[in-house]
Amino acid sequence: MDWIKTLNIVSLCFQFLSFWLAAPEILGVAWLQKAEAIIKKTILKIPNIVLMLISIIIGIFFANGIHKYEIKTVGVFVVVFIIILVFSKRIRNFLNEKISTPLLKKLIINDSFRFTLLKAAALIFTVGFILQIIAIAYS
Repeated sequence: MDWIKTLNIVSLCFQFLSFWLAAPEILGVAWLQKAEAIIKKTILKIPNIVLMLISIIIGIFFANGIHKYEIKTVGVFVVVFIIILVFSKRIRNFLNEKISTPLLKKLIINDSFRFTLLKAAALIFTVGFILQIIAIAYS
């Protein structure tokens, strides 16, 4: 029965991802141009979100008590946390120069790219829907 829960979570994640892939085509060029600054700010906050998630994971380990075999796992999370913290400015610059700016330009200018994303979203949504049907049928 545990696999049904996992299958359901995966299918919901697929459907959530499909929304974000379809959004640029549905909302259109005008909305993308208006929201360009907001989208860039959101993409640049990714390192902070990752730091927050890693902090939560480390906190859960400490709240439950660290066992002998979990020290390496916590150590990895702490090292990743420190690396992201130290290189956060470089990571933000990379995200801005290599991901957000080119992606937004491509989304605004290229109609076929947005349509391709819409087709991929439809496929991913369908796969997620089928996985949910399978999970319901076996539960």
